[in-house]
Amino acid sequence: MRIVSLIENTSATEQLKAEHGLSFYVENCGERYLIDTGASDKLVLNAQRMRLDLSSVRKIALSHCYSDHTGGIESIIKLNPEVKIYAKEACKGDYYVKYGMLRISVGTVSELSEEYPDNFIFYNRFHEIAPGFFAMSNEIPDYTMYCEDPHLYKMSGNKLVKDDFLHESFFVIFPDNNRDKGCVVISSCSHCGIVNILKTVKKSFPESPIISVIGGFHLMGSSTKKLCCSIEYVDKTVNEIKAIETGAIYTCHCTGLTGYGIMKSQLGDRIQYLQTGEELEF
Repeated sequence: MRIVSLIENTSATEQLKAEHGLSFYVENCGERYLIDTGASDKLVLNAQRMRLDLSSVRKIALSHCYSDHTGGIESIIKLNPEVKIYAKEACKGDYYVKYGMLRISVGTVSELSEEYPDNFIFYNRFHEIAPGFFAMSNEIPDYTMYCEDPHLYKMSGNKLVKDDFLHESFFVIFPDNNRDKGCVVISSCSHCGIVNILKTVKKSFPESPIISVIGGFHLMGSSTKKLCCSIEYVDKTVNEIKAIETGAIYTCHCTGLTGYGIMKSQLGDRIQYLQTGEELEF
């Protein structure tokens, strides 16, 4: 299995674009996928420079509906009008980032699915996207491990309420569809908490080791050097991760550089930062 960081907040080289967004290119079992599409069409330029043929991508798995993960969808549809896009049903809702009286819409899936209805496939809690490739939902109701970001809201009736992240998915991929070898967990933003997500995977696939964890852990505030949560939350997350058996952890995007630095100081070589243009093989 091959995973390429197609776009992320930082870049390993000046030849590739970076933006506040995330997209992974995945090859497994002879198929090619995207997990998220970044915030814009910049992923297409990056793919060209890395000689990745996005016109051969047949499926896109969306981790959630926020625009920094869905912004490149139309650029992929232009390359491959038949591409199928998988998202949770709850992604059709209205979602916002709110700062005081200012609110900014960040949910784009409803509008996109209306414009391209033949491309979208919606599911509720669990979906097998391809052999060895599963979209899943958090099943652990420990809300103390949900992200502490105070700015994320959704529309419920006529009122704005705190986002409950029912629109969020994470992905479990078995390299070569071999469950004995183990699985790779990809969680783009982990709003429901990376600890809850890993515990869900252990519960769902108890016989399969977690050989790697990849994604953002939503510790970042308004910049990569700020936190959206307390230091205590980061420490608790790290301590819980220490107790969960996994292979290498590759974090990025909404973890932020400060959040990563705190985790790195405690987890050492077990955790690394994954930048735009970097590649993993399992």
